[in-house]
Amino acid sequence: MKLRKTKRKGDTGKNFENEIRRGLKGSKEIWWFRIQDTGDWIGTYASGGKTGGKKAINEKQPADFFTVYKGRPIMLEAKTSRSRTAFPLYYGSGKSIATHQIEYALKLKKHGGIALILIRSEQPRNKKAWAIKPSQAKYWYSKKWTAKSVKWAWIKKHGIEIERLKSPLRWNIEKLYEKIT
Repeated sequence: MKLRKTKRKGDTGKNFENEIRRGLKGSKEIWWFRIQDTGDWIGTYASGGKTGGKKAINEKQPADFFTVYKGRPIMLEAKTSRSRTAFPLYYGSGKSIATHQIEYALKLKKHGGIALILIRSEQPRNKKAWAIKPSQAKYWYSKKWTAKSVKWAWIKKHGIEIERLKSPLRWNIEKLYEKIT
């Protein structure tokens, strides 16, 4: 009997990261590596396998990928949403795009690099993705932006659409870089 693998609801972000990875692997012009989220555990396990006050300590990583294209350092952070109407700025009480990620991206830009936040609309059989600047994300979290989400129409108008490639699904990151450098 063949077991069928089922998708968990929370896998959309990892799927997008894998699609970006496939796009990067497909380019001979981009040097890159994946920045892994790392963490150490503190505390002790309670009986029964439960974590008795055990907490994770995660270093704050600047982005998901660090790349170099034609001598320019470029950081990429991947975000995704299943919402049909907008990209949510918050998941519960936490920000969808962490403050430190925006800050690192702005610092890299200040020092001559490029940082992009890649946002994918997770619609069945109609996935689309755009690149936005960290300054745009900063604006979304400012007092000037009053909504709790960003309409896809706004992202489509102000972002840079990323070409989707098929078989396997991936994104044309090199073509995106050609547009921005």
